[in-house]
Amino acid sequence: MNRIHAATNRGLEWLVAQQHPDGAWRSTSYTQLNAGPGATALAAATLAQLSRDEQPEALAPGVAPQAALKSALAYLLKNLAPAGHVRDASGANEYPTYAAALTLIALNKLPAAQREPHAAAIRKMQAYLVAAQVTQPLPNKLATADDVGGWGLVGGDPTDPSSFRTSNVSTTRFALEALQPVAADHPETFERGKKSLARRQQADGGFAFLSDPLDQLNKAGANDPPTPDAPFVARSYGTTTADGLLALRACGIADNNPHIAAALAWLNAHPNVDAVPGFPNDEVSTAMADGLYYYYAASLAHAMAAYPDADFARQAPALAAELLARQRADGSWANPISTMREDDPLVATTLALNALATLPSSQPETKTKPADQRE
Repeated sequence: MNRIHAATNRGLEWLVAQQHPDGAWRSTSYTQLNAGPGATALAAATLAQLSRDEQPEALAPGVAPQAALKSALAYLLKNLAPAGHVRDASGANEYPTYAAALTLIALNKLPAAQREPHAAAIRKMQAYLVAAQVTQPLPNKLATADDVGGWGLVGGDPTDPSSFRTSNVSTTRFALEALQPVAADHPETFERGKKSLARRQQADGGFAFLSDPLDQLNKAGANDPPTPDAPFVARSYGTTTADGLLALRACGIADNNPHIAAALAWLNAHPNVDAVPGFPNDEVSTAMADGLYYYYAASLAHAMAAYPDADFARQAPALAAELLARQRADGSWANPISTMREDDPLVATTLALNALATLPSSQPETKTKPADQRE
C-alpha cells in the first residue's frame, strides 16, 4: 500500500467515524454547517470520488466508503424541498445550491444501476439548478447584469423575489458540473454559463470570485488602478482560477479555446502547491490565502486531473506530499486559519480526501511534516 493510500485510509476512517446514525455529517464548530445538508453533500461528493477510484488493495478492510455514501445519499434525498434543493427534516437548508450540485455530482459518479432508483430526485435537483441560474438582473441589486449566467452562493427557492443572487465562479462551477450529463437538454443554460465565464475571466487569464473587484469575497483583493480615474480590477487567484477553468470545461469548451488556454497559462505561471497563489505578500493577505488551502488543493487536484499534460499538473506529486505532511495523528486535517471554516476538521478533511482521491496517479514527493501538524 503506498503512502497516499495509507493517508487516505486514515482520513476516511476519521471521516466515517464522524457520520451520524441518520447518515448526515454536522459541524460542531459552525452553525451554518450544523443542520446537515451542506457538510453531508460535501462528504458525499468526496465519498463518491473515493468509491469510483477505489482499487481493492487501496483501502484497508472496514473503511470502504460505499456504505457511508449510501447512508449519506439516503439522508440528502429524503427531504428535498418542493423547489428541488436539499434540506433536513426540519426544513433547514445550508448553501442549497452548493448542496444540490454536490449531491448531483455524487450521484453522477455512481454506476447507472445505482443511480436509477434516484432518477426522480435527480431530475428534481437538475430542474432546481436550471431554475436557480441568474437569467436576468433583479431589482435592488439582488442580481446585476454581471451576474447573469452564473449561480449564487445562497440559492434557495428560485421563485422567491427577495433571494440574493449575486453569482460567483465557485458555485457556477459546481452547478455546471452537476448539470453536465444533461447539457444537451439545456443549451440556453450552458450558453449563458459560457458567456458569464467569458465576462468574468480577467485580462491575465485568471478569475476572481465575484464581478465586483472591491467586494470582500474577492479574497485576494484588487489591484490599485494605474490612474485615479481608472477602475479597480480584482486580482486573480488560485482557487477561483482553478474553478473557472473547470467551469469552462464543464461547458464543453474545447481545450484549444482561448479562454481555456488563458486559464491554463495562468495556472502554469503560478504552480504553487504549498500556498494559494495570487495574493499580495502582506501579513493579512497571507493569512487569508492560508485559510483557503484545502479548498485550493481540491480544486487544483481536479484541474490537474482534467489537464494532466499541463505544466502545473507536473506538481501533482508535490501537492500530494504537501497534503500528507499536513495530516494529523488521528487521520484528520485542519487549517489553523478560519477564513473558509477549514479550521473545522470536518471541512478540511473532506477537502483533503477529495484532493487525494482526484490527483493523477503518482507517488508523493518526500516532505517533512511541519511541527504544528505532528500532534
